Amino acid sequence: MTNTGVYLEKYDLEDLHQVAINTGVKNETALDKEDLIEAISANLTNESVLTYTYLYSDDIALESWKRAATNLDEAKDLSLVDIYGLYIMGLAYEDLNNPDHFFIIDEVLDKFKTVDTKENKEKRLAVQRKLNLIRAALHLYGVVEFKQLTKLFKKYYGQETTIEELVDLVNESPYVITINEKNKEFVIDDMTDEQYQIIRKNQQKYNYYEPEFAKFIQFSNPNYIDESIYHESLKSWVSSHLNTDVASLEELYIQMLRMIISGQKRTDIIAEINNLGYEFSTKQEEDDFFNLVSGVLKHTRHFQYRGKSEAELGQKTIVNEFKVGRNDPCPCGSGKKYKKCCGKAV
Repeated sequence: MTNTGVYLEKYDLEDLHQVAINTGVKNETALDKEDLIEAISANLTNESVLTYTYLYSDDIALESWKRAATNLDEAKDLSLVDIYGLYIMGLAYEDLNNPDHFFIIDEVLDKFKTVDTKENKEKRLAVQRKLNLIRAALHLYGVVEFKQLTKLFKKYYGQETTIEELVDLVNESPYVITINEKNKEFVIDDMTDEQYQIIRKNQQKYNYYEPEFAKFIQFSNPNYIDESIYHESLKSWVSSHLNTDVASLEELYIQMLRMIISGQKRTDIIAEINNLGYEFSTKQEEDDFFNLVSGVLKHTRHFQYRGKSEAELGQKTIVNEFKVGRNDPCPCGSGKKYKKCCGKAV
């Protein structure tokens, strides 16, 4: 039996309160840390908590739970991405002796089959379909107005959705999404007030980027990168020049991409490249690399441009990247053909 208290003890009070809310702990604000941990631990295997986790967990986390239910080895050595929906519910934790490695607690492994019912599958599909549209908008825009989301539901799903329904859906979910009632907008988690002020001010100049549905819904995956030829060239450069013995190609690529997008100084980027086992042999080679960096920056989508890249600014239209065939599976994940699902709205 997992001693969840040992792992919950590492959480700060704010995170514990959020897990307490997600697991149905009553009057959580009146409890101290010790009582919160005890109450959360007692609730983790409640049917209502397990059902709620099933309905609201992202697809990747649910698939991890499903695999672990039939193979215990699949319950450990997981990444945060693998189990995020379970992690925020207190059903998965980071290994205290192995940072960045996570596991699903034993107590819930055999519970998967009890919640994986036909009725819950249908409920989950409806919930996830709506959440994925909201996630995609937040990952693309960072800050999104209520009225823009209602427009997207109409455009992509053919649904007339009220602002009140959207707010209720966000409040019912376990995900931390800031609801700014004053400005009538949703704000992505972990955005600082300074970032928010800059982004919101700059956004007012631009229209929202609204690609074809098949492209738009991919942004519901937080790890999705809309890669240009410059991004592909950067990945190729990383593969050829950096030491993939210390980390995988994908990890090194993401590390470099984050440094570039976050506006790190040229000297800092060079220092990190040196740490990863490579030194530029000539000034020309260094300049060529930073020309590539400029291309990546220009073709990366930004919150402040409402999902557009700098290269797209000033264009009157955005080229439709690709379309879904009417008989193809619907990108929303329903399992239905596109023409019988989201394609009805097009």
